[in-house]
Amino acid sequence: MIYDLAILGGGPAGYSAAFEAVKLGLSAILFEKRELGGTCLNRGCVPTKFLAHTAELYHSAFNSREYGIISEKPVLDYLAACEKKESVVSELRSGLEQSMRLKKIAVVNGSANITDSSRITCNGETYEAKNILIATGSIPAEPLAEGALTSDEILELKSLPRSMKIIGGGVIAAEFAHIFSLLGVEVTIAIRGERILRKWDKEIAVALTQSFKRRGIRILTNQTPEQLSERSADVVLSAVGRRPNLCGVNTSLVETDENGGIVVDRCFRTKTENIFAAGDVISNSRMLAHTAMEQGKTVARVVAGRGAALPSAVVECIYTSPEAASVGLTEAEAKERGVQVVSAKSGMRSNARTLIAGTDRSFIKILADKNTRKLIGAQLVCDRASDIADELALAINHGFTVEDLLKAARPHPSFCEAITDAAEALSEKLNEV
Repeated sequence: MIYDLAILGGGPAGYSAAFEAVKLGLSAILFEKRELGGTCLNRGCVPTKFLAHTAELYHSAFNSREYGIISEKPVLDYLAACEKKESVVSELRSGLEQSMRLKKIAVVNGSANITDSSRITCNGETYEAKNILIATGSIPAEPLAEGALTSDEILELKSLPRSMKIIGGGVIAAEFAHIFSLLGVEVTIAIRGERILRKWDKEIAVALTQSFKRRGIRILTNQTPEQLSERSADVVLSAVGRRPNLCGVNTSLVETDENGGIVVDRCFRTKTENIFAAGDVISNSRMLAHTAMEQGKTVARVVAGRGAALPSAVVECIYTSPEAASVGLTEAEAKERGVQVVSAKSGMRSNARTLIAGTDRSFIKILADKNTRKLIGAQLVCDRASDIADELALAINHGFTVEDLLKAARPHPSFCEAITDAAEALSEKLNEV
């Protein structure tokens, strides 16, 4: 059988492409050497968010007295938490496997290799396809210290260390610092630069830095390579990013950048017309599961003759407490592009839900183009930021003006009503300039 679409990788880009392909009447086969769901489900998004939820519940139990809840000192059974984590992951993976069977998508478990533009070998057999999608994802970058654990390996711990050193200041580092500090581990972050989250809006970085320091997380800046590699804690986590996984990819059929990412066009085609790539493996990937899903669907639509454009503004999140989210442009990015940007911010100290929850310093900031009054970006540090930001992404992608944003009557009390406060402030500033 010659398949319409053969997919290497069963993560978000891969399985989303497969589901979209069969929906559009195409035949699809998917190759995965490990578990369906990829890093996101098995070693990334899902298990880390489970641990974050566990850590927040545990922390809340210690701080419930101010709400009139008095109980004996809670005890954490970390092994039981890990078992529950694996149960949740297993249930979701089983659901994905069942969906594949129901949709009659062929799934081959094994290490697949692209031999030419229409053939793939796996487990000693050869498969033919009219089109191939490379969705092999990414793997942790090499640890910067001998004996350091990667973000994959840290999830395999079955007991908590007394202390942990985290090398790196990006999203992965911030989320693990959040999790383990709430679980009672003494956490130190060590970075080469001046601040954590250097690729994020500076106000977000400052807010989370202050929140971390109040919780006792040490942040060591301007560290030398020798200082970074020092083993000054029971466990060292190297969280210095991820790199494209080119396992099984015939690199003569694709072009790669200096970081190993596969170069693609706007339809996610490689230099070989019928070979596509999507997700973490592509050049300049944002390495976001939800972006990978949309890219995978787009590939299936292109193969089916139905090209589709991706939304321009995509939400990026940091699952800490409070959460952080960014969508569209930051002020610095807008100025770099020559956009006359006007911004306004609503602090959450007057927000009823924030006061009830007792959240740390938080805010919602929105940006507009001075000339068109259209929203171009937003940055949030607040409870439910990952949920609230989607409204702002929709507004940006549909070209809403500040006045359009003010047409919504948001529920009270809610975290999202701070959007109204920020939009009113932004409208006033726009009228003044």
